[in-house]
Amino acid sequence: MSSLKEKFKSLPNKPGVYLFKDKNDLVIYVGKANALRKRVASYFRKHDDIKTGILLERLYDIDYIVTGSEMDALVLEDQMIKRYKPRYNVAQRDDKAYPLLKLTVNEKWPRLLMVRKKVKDKALYFGRFRGGMVREVLKLIKRFFPVRWCRESPLKMREQPCLYYRIGSCSGPCIGKIGEEEYKSLVKAIALLLGGKTGNALIKLKDEMWRASKKQDYEKASYLRDRIKAFEKMMEGKALHKNPSPRLLSEVKELQKALRLKKAPMRIEGFDISNISGTNPVGSMVTFYGGLPLKDEYRKFKIISTRERPDDVASIFEVVKRRYTGALSKKLSLPDLIMVDGGKGQVESGLKALREAGLSKIPIIGLAKKEEAIYRAGKNRPISLSKRSEALKLLQRIRDEAHRFAIAFHRQRRRKGMVAG
Repeated sequence: MSSLKEKFKSLPNKPGVYLFKDKNDLVIYVGKANALRKRVASYFRKHDDIKTGILLERLYDIDYIVTGSEMDALVLEDQMIKRYKPRYNVAQRDDKAYPLLKLTVNEKWPRLLMVRKKVKDKALYFGRFRGGMVREVLKLIKRFFPVRWCRESPLKMREQPCLYYRIGSCSGPCIGKIGEEEYKSLVKAIALLLGGKTGNALIKLKDEMWRASKKQDYEKASYLRDRIKAFEKMMEGKALHKNPSPRLLSEVKELQKALRLKKAPMRIEGFDISNISGTNPVGSMVTFYGGLPLKDEYRKFKIISTRERPDDVASIFEVVKRRYTGALSKKLSLPDLIMVDGGKGQVESGLKALREAGLSKIPIIGLAKKEEAIYRAGKNRPISLSKRSEALKLLQRIRDEAHRFAIAFHRQRRRKGMVAG
C-alpha cells in the first residue's frame, strides 16, 4: 500500500481519468477527476465505506490519463468504462437505467434534452451517461452555448423573454434575438463538443462571433467573446496525448531499447488491412502518442489497387504510400515508428512505399499475429519479446486498435453495398 501512496503523490493535479488495476493488470475501476492527485488521494484516507475497502484490497496499480479539460475527462471516463467494463463500476452495468442526451435537430429550434430512450425521430443522441454525469455535461454546455432550454415544441414567439434569456443561458429565439442560421451553428457546435471534437466546437463559436461583429451586432459579439474566453480557459493546456503517465512512458522507452531505435517512438502509426470474404478491401491507420490513441488522426482507406483480387501485401504498399505522399503527408506529423499488421512480406512492402515517398529513414516493423514476433525491415530473424513485456503490450494495443478500426470500416462499406444492391 505504501508504494501505491507514493505513486498517487506523483499524479498531477490536472483534469483526467484514473484507472485502478488488480495484480493481473485488469482494470477494476475507472473514475474521472478535476484534480487527479487530490481525487485519488481521497481513497487512502480513513473511511467506513465497505465498497471502497474491498476495492482497495484488490488495488495493485494505478494508471491515469491527463485531459485538457473537465469536459474531456467526462467523455473519456464514459468511453473507458464502456471499453473495460470494470467490475466495480457497478452503476454502468445496466445501460438502460442511465440517460442519454438528445439534440433535437429534427426541430426548427433544436434543444438539448436528457432522455431515457432512443427513438427513430432523426434527432442526435449521445451517451449513455453514468450516474450524475449527464447533469454535469448539461451544466457545462449551458455555460457556453446559449440554445433554448424550454420544453415547447414547436417554439412559440413571445414579446417578453424568459428567465434563461435574462441570465444569459439562452440566445432568445422566441423574441427574435437570433436568426435560424446562427442558431443552428450553435447547435452544430454542441454536436461537435458531445462528439469529442472540442477544437471544432470552439471554431464554431469564433465563427459566430465574427459574423456578429461583421453585422455590427457588438452586443452579441461581446457576449460570444466572453464565452469563447471561458471555453478556452476550460480547454487550457488541452494535450491529452502529450501527458502520458509514467507507466506508458516506460512502455515507450522499453520499446526503444528492444528495437534499438535512436529516438524514443513517442508517435507510432499502425496499419491494418481488412477484406473479409475477399470483398470491399479497406485499410486503416491509427495513431498513438506516448502510448495513448490520437483518434483525431486516425485515417481510413478504400483499397483501389487490389479491389478485384485482395492481396494484403500489395494493399499495405498502397495505404502506406498514400499516407506519406500527397495532401495527407502535409496534414499529419511524421511518426517515430511505423507498424504494420503482418510479417516480413508486409514490412518489406511498407518499406518500398516509404522509399518511394522519400521517407525510408522512418523505422518500420511488423507484428505477426500467430507468434507475436516483431519483424524488421532488412532483417531475416524476428524479435521475440516476453509475453509480459510492456513494449509488446504497447504494440499489441496498437495492432488490435488498427484491426478494430479496419473491421468497423469494412462492415460499414459492406452494409452500404447491401443497401445499394
